[in-house]
Amino acid sequence: MDAGQNTIKPQADYRQSMQAAELSGERAKCVTGIDGLDGILGGGIPISNMVLVTGGSGTGKTTLAVEFLLRGASKGEKGLLISTFESPDKLISNIPHFDFFDEKYLKDGTLQILELGPLLDKAGIKQRILDEESAIRLAEMIEKTLVENGVKRFVLDSLSSLLYGIEDQMVAKVLLQRLSAAIYAGRCTGLLISDKAGPSDIEGFVSDGIISMDNHERRGDLLRTIQVTKMKGTSHSRSKYVIDLTSCGVLVTPLLKGGGVS
Repeated sequence: MDAGQNTIKPQADYRQSMQAAELSGERAKCVTGIDGLDGILGGGIPISNMVLVTGGSGTGKTTLAVEFLLRGASKGEKGLLISTFESPDKLISNIPHFDFFDEKYLKDGTLQILELGPLLDKAGIKQRILDEESAIRLAEMIEKTLVENGVKRFVLDSLSSLLYGIEDQMVAKVLLQRLSAAIYAGRCTGLLISDKAGPSDIEGFVSDGIISMDNHERRGDLLRTIQVTKMKGTSHSRSKYVIDLTSCGVLVTPLLKGGGVS
């Protein structure tokens, strides 16, 4: 099989899965490829959903999001990560080494990692703290980037940093609504990382899903946990699970099997 055929097939598979879902009357799913998570989600995240991934520092949010992108890239689904505070090189160096990571994804554009600053410049936004007008322009620039590049998996790391210093809650609401519309227009699936322990009323209301990550203390040890508290378009478990960050990816197991409750 030549290189041209190899790049066409994943896109054909994507279209076929979309058509099959439409014929069955169900929402097409973005299969995350993360061990255990797709089972919790009833097969994956419904395509076009904007999902908040929330939790404190060290809970594995960025690692989960990067694996989500890499699993898609391995199937030929283009991914985009917009970093609000780290350079691409630093971001990649700070996550665990995945056995399935291939630098060709970055070289051939299947996976793109962009810094927020250049996007703000392209949108003609000078100030770092967004107002309503600049929030709309940024969302339009993101939508343009998603559509023009055929992005199917999108990550913003982090929403908390982007919203930092914004006192007018209407600005946050407009930005989130516009991002949701951009993700829908691009027919992709988006993860917005939030450093808060829990989403605000606006974030929770506008988002299509919420994945909460936390640290669970047991006998002096900290276990990383994950819980899907909201996901439109699919039946899902609301139980809390333990996760391990390994070179094989994020492993998800029931909380009792992961060490139980103290």
